[in-house]
Amino acid sequence: MTPITTLRIAAANVSQKPLRSLSLALIAAVFTFMLFSGSMIAANLQAGIESLSARMGADLLVVPQGEGKKIESVILRAEPSTFYLDAKLLDTVRKLPGVAQASGQLFISSLDAQCCSVKVQLIGIDEKTDFVVAPWLRKAAEKPLEGNEVIVGDYIFGDIGSELTFYGQKFKIVGRLAATGMGFDSSIFMTIEAARKLGEIASPEKKDEIAKSLSSILVRVNPGVDPITVSDGLFDELGLGANVNFVFASNMMSDTSAKLQKIVAVMYSAAGGFWVIAALIMLIVYFFAFSERQREFATLRALGASRSRVIRIVMSEAFMISTAGSCAGVLIGAIAVTSFSTAISRAIGLPYLAPAPEAWIFALIASLAAGIATVPLAALPTAWRIGNRDIYTTLREGD
Repeated sequence: MTPITTLRIAAANVSQKPLRSLSLALIAAVFTFMLFSGSMIAANLQAGIESLSARMGADLLVVPQGEGKKIESVILRAEPSTFYLDAKLLDTVRKLPGVAQASGQLFISSLDAQCCSVKVQLIGIDEKTDFVVAPWLRKAAEKPLEGNEVIVGDYIFGDIGSELTFYGQKFKIVGRLAATGMGFDSSIFMTIEAARKLGEIASPEKKDEIAKSLSSILVRVNPGVDPITVSDGLFDELGLGANVNFVFASNMMSDTSAKLQKIVAVMYSAAGGFWVIAALIMLIVYFFAFSERQREFATLRALGASRSRVIRIVMSEAFMISTAGSCAGVLIGAIAVTSFSTAISRAIGLPYLAPAPEAWIFALIASLAAGIATVPLAALPTAWRIGNRDIYTTLREGD
């Protein structure tokens, strides 16, 4: 004969009340889903911020007047943009006191490319002088870019050696960047000459302007030099009619970090608020369940079950329900975060990159622990009342 253990009794009780058990499990699942997915999104954002910090080699960016926000969108989200700056400014910037390196880039937008599931930013660079993108490109390709060769970001479809077509021109993929969590992931890099050619095809009426233009100038200052002194120096050199804006890397990093903190605070506040509501609902459910099941547990006591065993039965039921719900919540959260990572990244608009495995493991353990503890904690007061209820009085009240 199979022994009647505490767990067998608890499992039977859970199965006999499927609606109540499923309701409690669903509450635990929703809470765990919110906590785990929120933790993973926060970890992905933090990894993206760290990637941005590591790859943001420029201290200062010079862009046309009014295009400061667009350059941030290009760097953070690769939102396709095209704007022009007089290429002669590059020589002027290089001669400014405190400038260690300066290099130009040219942006051409391609909103309708068969290669990609997202909007594409074409970026022309001068690998001989570039100090921001080129070091990462060298890891992706065996030699410098030539002619119609391109290096693609992680989101771009296409194998090494295959071809992409932009504005009727074919380009050969010679390398692929590792995921960065930044706009680089949906960008395509080429020589600045190739980018100029595409720009002239896209806008024939601006052919002469494009031939002598850049989109931005990336500046690295000497150690100990404040980038503001360089921007002031350029204004002194060109006067108030310079028609340029400056984007400081330190300010962009600070703004991005501040946005991250706000998003994380909102996600954890929502999870915490739901946990409080969930705990109150569970307390109410178990309170009414106590009245319903008084006679059941009093009978167990009369048949010889100890008070501690009755309490263990109630707590085992709660543990089974919370475990099932929490595991389901974590599983759904993992599927959602991984399946919709690109959509989440573009919706949030911040650098977004898969973190180290340790972050996943920590979030998994923490979320499961918090979720599994929720139902037993809500059931504990009721379990204690059931265990300490007088048997005779309870049975008499049921007659």
